[in-house]
Amino acid sequence: MIRSRGIDHAAISVRDLERSLAFYTSVLGLRISEREYQKPGVEYFLDCGESLIGLIQGQPDGNEHLLEDAGIGGNHVSFRVPTSEFDAAVDELTRLGVTITFQKKRERSWSVYFLDPDGNKLEITAWPLEDGHATGPTQERR
Repeated sequence: MIRSRGIDHAAISVRDLERSLAFYTSVLGLRISEREYQKPGVEYFLDCGESLIGLIQGQPDGNEHLLEDAGIGGNHVSFRVPTSEFDAAVDELTRLGVTITFQKKRERSWSVYFLDPDGNKLEITAWPLEDGHATGPTQERR
């Protein structure tokens, strides 16, 4: 049996590497990793807790998105935040004009789904019970 220690990295193909680098660093607060070699114009690896997010230059005119709701392949990448910071994260996405596609607050998990500049679906998740945060009734917004 393979004994996985967790997710090492997730890689996302993007149309414009520098534009996406700006989004992931300024909106999500990720930083270019010192653990991995960077290839400007080809790929960047960003620190995300103990894991990495890889941004890979795809075809600039490519129209296929594997991180969406249809088809097979990747659906989305989720970033965890403390429950106490969840509402501020949603407010920041809204302030920055990021497209939010769905938001929910359930007893066990809170999520906001949004799109990066290439339409790749991302999520911010909080786990209120694990964080010792009392929750109210389920709320959902599209």
